[in-house]
Amino acid sequence: MSGSPPGVTRDDVRNLFARVDHPCTPITAAEVATDLDCQRHAARATLTELAERGELRSKRIDEASRVWWSPDESAAIGPRSDRSEFAAFVDAVEDYAIFMLKADGTISSWNAGAERIKGYEESEIVGERFSTFYTAEDIDEGVPERNLETAATEGRVEDEGWRVRKDGSRFWASVTITAIRNEDGTLQGFTKVTRDMTERREYEQQLRRERDLTERILETVPVSIYTIDFDGEFIGANQRALERIDSDESELTEYSVDSWDIYDSEGEPIPLDEYPWTRVVETGDPIYNYECQTDVPNGRRRWLSINAAPVEGERGVADRVVSSIDDITDQKEREQQLRREYKQTEKLLRTAPIAIAVQDAEGNTVLANGRAQEALGLSEQEIIENPDNADEWEIYDADGDVVAPTETPSARALATGESVLHEEIIIDPPSGERMRFRLNAVPLFDTDGTIERVITTGEDITELKKRERQLEQRKTELETELSEILDRISDAFYALDDEWRFTHLNGQAVELLQRSREELLDRVIWEVLPEAPNVYRDKFETAMDTQETVTFERYVAEIDTWLEFNVYPSETGLSIYFRDVTERKAYQQKLEESNERLEQFAYAASHDLQEPLRMVTSYLQLLEQRYSDALDDDAREFIEFAVDGAERMREMIDALLEYSRVETQGDPFQPIDLDAVLSDVRADLRLQIEESDADITAESLPRVEGDRSQLRQVLQNLLDNAIEYSGDEPPRIRIAAERSGAMWDVSVRDEGIGIDPDDTDRIFEVFQRLHSREDHSGTGIGLALCRRIVERHGGEIRVESSPGGGSTFSFTIPAVEEADREGIDTAAR
Repeated sequence: MSGSPPGVTRDDVRNLFARVDHPCTPITAAEVATDLDCQRHAARATLTELAERGELRSKRIDEASRVWWSPDESAAIGPRSDRSEFAAFVDAVEDYAIFMLKADGTISSWNAGAERIKGYEESEIVGERFSTFYTAEDIDEGVPERNLETAATEGRVEDEGWRVRKDGSRFWASVTITAIRNEDGTLQGFTKVTRDMTERREYEQQLRRERDLTERILETVPVSIYTIDFDGEFIGANQRALERIDSDESELTEYSVDSWDIYDSEGEPIPLDEYPWTRVVETGDPIYNYECQTDVPNGRRRWLSINAAPVEGERGVADRVVSSIDDITDQKEREQQLRREYKQTEKLLRTAPIAIAVQDAEGNTVLANGRAQEALGLSEQEIIENPDNADEWEIYDADGDVVAPTETPSARALATGESVLHEEIIIDPPSGERMRFRLNAVPLFDTDGTIERVITTGEDITELKKRERQLEQRKTELETELSEILDRISDAFYALDDEWRFTHLNGQAVELLQRSREELLDRVIWEVLPEAPNVYRDKFETAMDTQETVTFERYVAEIDTWLEFNVYPSETGLSIYFRDVTERKAYQQKLEESNERLEQFAYAASHDLQEPLRMVTSYLQLLEQRYSDALDDDAREFIEFAVDGAERMREMIDALLEYSRVETQGDPFQPIDLDAVLSDVRADLRLQIEESDADITAESLPRVEGDRSQLRQVLQNLLDNAIEYSGDEPPRIRIAAERSGAMWDVSVRDEGIGIDPDDTDRIFEVFQRLHSREDHSGTGIGLALCRRIVERHGGEIRVESSPGGGSTFSFTIPAVEEADREGIDTAAR
């Protein structure tokens, strides 16, 4: 060899071996490098040289490791001397477990390294099976026997895996098993060398993770990164860098550092020997934040920030430069804008209506605006320099725990570089009441990414918190009151969870269900009440599926009682309130019978009034015909008034008759197509529509369950009113429908004269008019008739209006059940 590498000499190594306790003690290159403070490769080169010169002996322990030792010159020369020397070497090795196995895998020898690594003394392990060191999993899979078979067949086997020490702990082992045969080839046994590689394995895994992370970082960082050799040639680049030069990795060899021209801040060319890459090669020192300019293909000059640093190669000598390039053109352009905005920003901070404080990178307050001074009762100078009694000011978090100075929102934002938002703190000054603030602390970064300032804004929420506590207290009181009220409710009540099990029930429910609490609680309702008709299950499931309240009545023959159910769903189950409504049902029946008699009376009365009115009208007209010559203008006008009054009375009687027959003379409900009904209504009102130039638009209307003729009357009355009360402009009317649970909500909107909100209830009463007959004709019973028809269908009618703002009349009507849809078209025809 040409000589010892720099940093370690042959004499250094000779002196090291001279200091060991025994000349045969083996030493690794790593131990030499550590002792002599040199590179491992330099130590290995010198050891190899001395071995070649015959001064040292060397042996490879495994594929990756070798040891050297100094031979004992005083020992006799010969095979037995060599064996004794190697035995001494084996016994002295502590970094390796070296021991012998008999042909059946029984341990026959044990060295110091084996005792250190595996924890067994020679006396307690010799004679045991070598599988003692294997894990239970490896033993179950036959790994020990398989290794011996392979070594016996192939002469040698190498393996890595987990092994078990005497104390039960595991270590990662590199194992070499070598077969020993005599001259005739008979297997005598095995040598087994084990090295504890746990630290190396963990280190390699860590290096692998770090390498993968580094590669991911290089590909994802928003800057261009290049690797350049010492000749200035490009040898690597990340994706961002390749995109910048519009190239791919295979074309990198076409580029070098002198492919670019760079300029200083004045626009003057920078010499090649002053390029950052050139200076790194010459000095070996990194360069950071080197700013310059360059021209890009579109002709625009851009500002760059360059970092360059040397990188060591495999031999520990720097042979490459890694460089990151960031385009800072926008940053440079912003600098001037920022200078212009600085004074405006400072003025804004100082005059803002919220408390604002600014800390520098060391956490010192450099600004506190007027609102902050006012909130704390301190001057800006006192805030910046800390008041004389600063140690008496206490800061707590929202839970009342003391906040250390390093845990304040501004301190955390400064430490982590992340914003702290919407954090509540309590400030307890030495005098005065505690103050509560909601703080935001936001870091501001310099161009190099370091924190330059932290802006803290604070909102005084002391009064807000007081109100919240008052509201919370009131809420608790209301909940207590509500609980007491529910305990005293007269309705029977029980609750079911989402699996239909009883969870709660009150005494009234126990009485009506005729079951004890013990029979019902935690039991499925359909199991304990199997006699319950399917209607209950259908209604309950409908409530759960739609998450809408369901109300129904049911006659229970077993207890001869009518029950009214109100079912309230939630995501976790149902709350069912039910009550005995037998008396109400009896009263309703009597009321219905009474109403029927009243309707019959109204019908008879209105029918009997028709004849006298016709007689009055006829005789007045006869009087006018026979004595017209004898009548003056006043008399003829009086007769006209009388005839008109009789005619209006007849119309009112007809309307009243129609009103009284809504319930008794209506048709049975069936599926109805409202689009078809509206078409008929528009045909009936064709003359009014044409004369008024009305614009009527309608969305697609639904299919509903009802009395076709009555629903036609409702739509006709509402459209007729919309045309009648349209004002001076041509009527503009829009008809629409929207689904609401089991009902359809149909609306008729106009842009007419509107109605005073105080009159919206009165217009649905019989014979209630808001305008004189001279202004608008009619009997005053049309909307009352609409309401009665809608109520017969189980719906309701309402109006939203304002004077001059038009009116929207809406009514609800039952939707058609899915099973009924097939017959709708036939019913419509």
